[in-house]
Amino acid sequence: MARISKKKPVKKVEEVKEPFENRSDLKKVAFYMIIVNFGQGDNIIRLLKNNHSSAQFIQMGEGTASKQIRSILAIEENRKEIIYSLIREEYVPEIKRELEAYFAASKKNAGVAFTINLDSIVGVKIYKFLTQTIRG
Repeated sequence: MARISKKKPVKKVEEVKEPFENRSDLKKVAFYMIIVNFGQGDNIIRLLKNNHSSAQFIQMGEGTASKQIRSILAIEENRKEIIYSLIREEYVPEIKRELEAYFAASKKNAGVAFTINLDSIVGVKIYKFLTQTIRG
């Protein structure tokens, strides 16, 4: 009769990985919001893409000025485009200069732009995508 040995299963030792933030140089991320007149959104998106923006979203909006105020200010169009963008904080000054040049190029190029610094992002893969640090 063959003897069957009862061996105890070998427990795998899990490798403890150091947290991502301790292994990598973290890049800060900013949320850039730009409000422009209707029809200018595509130009702003192109400008952002050319300046290291990892994600851009565009949404239709409507100005809040009354018809009387718009006629005093010679504003014909009440529709707006709102552009949301996520970029690395180090590129904010560069994009700001580009936007200032865009707005100064013509009286029709008018808008409002501001940034909000993000303190945290959930998920390492999302962070790598937004900071354009994904390596194959």
